Amino acid sequence: EDSPPSTAITSEESSPSSSTTSSTKERPKSVSKQNEQLLSAQNSALAEEYINGVWAHESSIPEVGGLVCRMPLESEIYRGSPDSFMYQKLQTFLDSDDYDRTEDVTSRQQQGRSSRTSSSSSTTSQSMSFSALAAKTVFWYRGAEKLLKKEMVKIMSTANANGRIDPSDLDEESLELLQLYMDHQSTWQEVCLVTEMSNEGKGGSKTIAINRPMAFKLSKSMARLVLMGALQASENDSTNFVRKERDGGETQNLVKFLGAFENQCAVYVGGPDDMDKPAVLVHGIADLPGAVEISRGTGIYQGGLEAAIDGVLSGKYKPLDFRFFVGHTRYAKGQLEDAVTKGKYQPIACSRPLVLKQCIQLPKPLWHEVLEFCGGELKEISKLELTKREDL
Repeated sequence: EDSPPSTAITSEESSPSSSTTSSTKERPKSVSKQNEQLLSAQNSALAEEYINGVWAHESSIPEVGGLVCRMPLESEIYRGSPDSFMYQKLQTFLDSDDYDRTEDVTSRQQQGRSSRTSSSSSTTSQSMSFSALAAKTVFWYRGAEKLLKKEMVKIMSTANANGRIDPSDLDEESLELLQLYMDHQSTWQEVCLVTEMSNEGKGGSKTIAINRPMAFKLSKSMARLVLMGALQASENDSTNFVRKERDGGETQNLVKFLGAFENQCAVYVGGPDDMDKPAVLVHGIADLPGAVEISRGTGIYQGGLEAAIDGVLSGKYKPLDFRFFVGHTRYAKGQLEDAVTKGKYQPIACSRPLVLKQCIQLPKPLWHEVLEFCGGELKEISKLELTKREDL
């Protein structure tokens, strides 16, 4: 789930939050039986909670305990700031005779009929419903897709013999798109848990990407990174660092940690900031000593590593009851909200199983799973994005 496809350019409960966008749209109670089966094998208690009441829906603002999902570049441009060159270009293109309004709608209808007549149950479950909403989504999405390809060809034409593009050779509009494109490639289909938000106008926000697997087992060096971070390293030469324990206590902790998690450990890249710090432990165990709920009522907890290690060693817990995140993304005051306003991220309110479940070789990637549970336009966007992938 951590890289864009080569085909890219280059039962619900009411939310306790008053800021959640209300909607009467129909939302599915299940989007992937294979995902449910995998979760049942990893964590039966969480799987039961998931099967009996998983839900997700759009929210107007990001909140602690909720998600923010990285939107496709096509959506970011369509939903973006009216001051953006690309937003203005897209609106002009959609209203022009250069864009055939019926071409992609007809294609979508045919694709939907083909899916419905397929004998494959998995294909049928993913068949594209055709509706006014679907038609509208296809219309602007395909328009944005065509515009992006056209503009990227223009940018690529400025490359030198070595294939390098000099930003100084680009006009302001092309430079804006190139920056949007590069940022999109680095954050493609991120699903991020919001762990901190600015309080009373002070400070910033913090998110952790929960669908970027880093390791499934622990080597000694990986265990040191997760347990102690890179700041505990001792310098070996001018460029390389070897992570080592500083005393007998740290050595003992490392041995216990490996004893508990060596053969099965879910480690994720949480984001680019503070990757040299010890990993953050996230789980759903309320009575774990040392754990703190990230926000009251979410049922999502951080911390309690020592008790987690002891619990796994004693057999009380399983290694996959826990998730370790190396790094996070830190936003200055207002930055995350601005990214939402500009269409880069979509806030999602959801039940905790979607946050706590492992993202290890999911048959249906978490990003698609979350958007499809939301229903409506987000579900249609997920289906359109799936058409780009050949690996699913």
